[in-house]
Amino acid sequence: MALKLSKRSDIPVFRALDILGVVNERTARGEDIIHLEAGQPSDGAPKEALDYACRVINADPRLGYTEALGMPLLRDRIAVWYRDTYGIDMDISRLAVTMGGSGGFLLAFLSLFEIGDKVAVPTPGYPPYRSYLKSLGIKTVEIETSAKTNYQPTVAHLEALEEKIDGLVINSPANPTGTLIPPAELKKIAAWCKEHKVRLISDELYHGVTYGEKAETVLRYTDEAVILNSFSKYFAMTGWRLGWLVMPPEVTKRVKCLAESLLIAPPTLAQHVAYKTFDHTDVLDGYVARYRKNLEILKKRLPAIGLDRLSDTKGAFYLYADIRHLTNDSEAFCRRMLDEAKVACTPGVDFDEKRGHGTIRISFAGSTESVEEACKRLSAWLPAKAGG
Repeated sequence: MALKLSKRSDIPVFRALDILGVVNERTARGEDIIHLEAGQPSDGAPKEALDYACRVINADPRLGYTEALGMPLLRDRIAVWYRDTYGIDMDISRLAVTMGGSGGFLLAFLSLFEIGDKVAVPTPGYPPYRSYLKSLGIKTVEIETSAKTNYQPTVAHLEALEEKIDGLVINSPANPTGTLIPPAELKKIAAWCKEHKVRLISDELYHGVTYGEKAETVLRYTDEAVILNSFSKYFAMTGWRLGWLVMPPEVTKRVKCLAESLLIAPPTLAQHVAYKTFDHTDVLDGYVARYRKNLEILKKRLPAIGLDRLSDTKGAFYLYADIRHLTNDSEAFCRRMLDEAKVACTPGVDFDEKRGHGTIRISFAGSTESVEEACKRLSAWLPAKAGG
């Protein structure tokens, strides 16, 4: 008889990372593949921040544990960022540095919800939301959005829910669609959650990566929400695994106790690098300018080759494409694109299990040269090969 396994780990594969692994393996064998699947910047932290990290290592090679909630030096700097970016004054007692945005989600969900609670998440949406919740014994209530609401939830969606929810996750700018929740709607959502005693969790990982209209933090409208952010996207520190939480005071103690026992402390060297990146936002803004250029290229070139049903991307580095006129099997479509055109994209079923068979996510976080080459390859491949 087989030994027992936990049903908590019985969660779907994260296809974007699965595909990244396959592409990396094939690239290592010499294949020339264009990455439009990975949600990570092609550049890293500013060189000055890395040089600073080298000085830190030389001064203290031990690099011991920091406080469980992160170095006060870094938490102070994050608080200054909120003041400078949003005009919001923040006490660092509300801030926790975490092991990536992923670690922040786990700490937040563990501190906020009981087994059996119900948390609403929009679809299409970031796949691990559902996986986090399922592994913790929390029920996911899906809110099906569409292009009509810019793939974002509205108060009308919340009013239409057939069951009482305990929490709501929102994401603006959103993965996989790159869309924003308008400030007026964000304010309404915050007010609805307060009125109905629903804990609001705002995923703001792509703040700083916007094109024209800036993303507004839900902190503008409520002090009861939990905000998650990360150094992986705007700050281009994906592999350093560092993020942060902003919490109401009553949540901080719970997060601290969980972090001390489950994680001990965030990575020390990564915290030093993150601290220094704030001094070089000109470099980071240069990355965003490149993403904007890449987006402009895709919005011009893709419709001409048949990918003309695109999300209204205003932030992050994704386009969400409706391909139902080309295929009803996004996974097979992406496999053929990879094998025949040597371009990697992520099938929509990663983000929407029910309707994602007719969509794909296109990431444009790479170099402009790679985006232009991808368009050239797809232009040659799509008219002749798509369908089925």
